[in-house]
Amino acid sequence: KIITFIIILRSNNFNIINEKICPAFQLPDNIMLLNFNYTDTIEMYLPPANNFSINYIHGSLSNPKHVIFGYGDEHDDEYRPLMNKKGNEYLRHIKSFRYLEAANYRKMLSFIEMDTYQVCIMGHSSGVSDRTLLKKLFEHKNCVSIKPYYHQKKDGTDDYWDIVCNIARNISDPSLMRDRVVIKEHCEPLSQLPQNTQNR
Repeated sequence: KIITFIIILRSNNFNIINEKICPAFQLPDNIMLLNFNYTDTIEMYLPPANNFSINYIHGSLSNPKHVIFGYGDEHDDEYRPLMNKKGNEYLRHIKSFRYLEAANYRKMLSFIEMDTYQVCIMGHSSGVSDRTLLKKLFEHKNCVSIKPYYHQKKDGTDDYWDIVCNIARNISDPSLMRDRVVIKEHCEPLSQLPQNTQNR
């Protein structure tokens, strides 16, 4: 099972947030888990008593009417010509418009507006198909850091570099990207679930 999500950690107690804010998880006051999957698989891996708010940002199979499929890059060079075309059918699968059909995007905005936060990326490539959302999340004035958890391969290589390159594509100012992305030395590989847990 592949689970892709982004955790937004928000705390009233962040006096100084450093690159080790998320070591094997010091849990802050408020946590929003942006689940990019359409299933509730992530809930099987959360402890019973937790302070996670799960946001099915692209909808859930339990409510298919609000599932969002499509492309989310309104900063792409091809976006403006689509907007200039007559007829709205060209825009049917642009995520920016689909976010307006449910409250999930607005819930994320309300959450990040309240206080400083750190973004922890787990299993999400941070690719441009979600650029509209990621750009908002990564460039927001309250975002203090972006910590990618990377996939450690059996041959010893990992995908930290790829994730960072994708993060950079979602941030307009390269110096802001360098300021916010946590250096590899303070990042960890994603933990692999024990074999018996994966088959639940």
